[in-house]
Amino acid sequence: MLPFKSLISSSQLTPNIIKSIFSATDSMAERIESEGRIDLLDDKVVALLFFEPSSRTMMSFQSAAQRLKAGMVFAQNASSTSFEKGESLEDLIRMVESYADIIVMRHALPGSAKIAADTSAVPFINAGDGGNEHPTQSLIDAYTIYKEKGRLDNLNIVFGFDSLQSRSIHSLSRLLSQYANNRFTFTGPTELFPSPNMLNELHANGVDCEVRSEVRLHDGYDVAYINRLQEERFEDKALFDKHRRRYRLNRDDVEGSECLILDPLPRIDEISTDVDSLPNAVYFKQASYGVPVRMALLGMLLDKL
Repeated sequence: MLPFKSLISSSQLTPNIIKSIFSATDSMAERIESEGRIDLLDDKVVALLFFEPSSRTMMSFQSAAQRLKAGMVFAQNASSTSFEKGESLEDLIRMVESYADIIVMRHALPGSAKIAADTSAVPFINAGDGGNEHPTQSLIDAYTIYKEKGRLDNLNIVFGFDSLQSRSIHSLSRLLSQYANNRFTFTGPTELFPSPNMLNELHANGVDCEVRSEVRLHDGYDVAYINRLQEERFEDKALFDKHRRRYRLNRDDVEGSECLILDPLPRIDEISTDVDSLPNAVYFKQASYGVPVRMALLGMLLDKL
């Protein structure tokens, strides 16, 4: 059970809440291994509304619901709903809440998750609202770091390469800012440095932050969180084309270091494939944690765990 009805932002995830979610995630992972599927939500229906492209998030929520034996209703893009006819988001949510016990939504509009959660009578999970936040991804990322490093505090973390527009970077940095003695370095093109508001928020939480156009991962970093340039959010496509291949993590950049390499994926240009075989490249393991983490969230928000 969680102290909130809906998950909109990673700022809701305090260390104590995260600890309880991780404990439930461990339990879900063990039950997947031993049983495959469990009947925890066999009396529930999950609504999956994905109005922006998705593969990992969408499929891992589907898998999580299936492994919990929940029923599902599903809409994948605006053309499959009455959005195409001009229906409001509020009206859509009021309709879907009558079909399901919990709603998971991805939407291109920043702030849409709060609108939906405020409207919904049933629990709601933000699966990404434009370039704003992606709180379930931040839980997966933090769970990976915890599994690999054994802690979420006293970490020296570099975020690249689109800290301005990456909702995954926004959510993970917010989550980790609640832990003591973490240091953040944001790297990438100067045009894609984090917003002043974001930096001010992190500073207010006591995080030592810096922004740099270049970094060396052999310089004592514990974690490198690498995300692609967010092509779909660039108003100036020439700026995207200018930087898309310039900012790339190559094997020589990280080989021999103990820096953990994470990427919420999909990978486009940001990490060379020759990094994949390094022992500290854990982004595919990271993706695999999506199912038990989201199983835990579904169960907890529906008061089954």
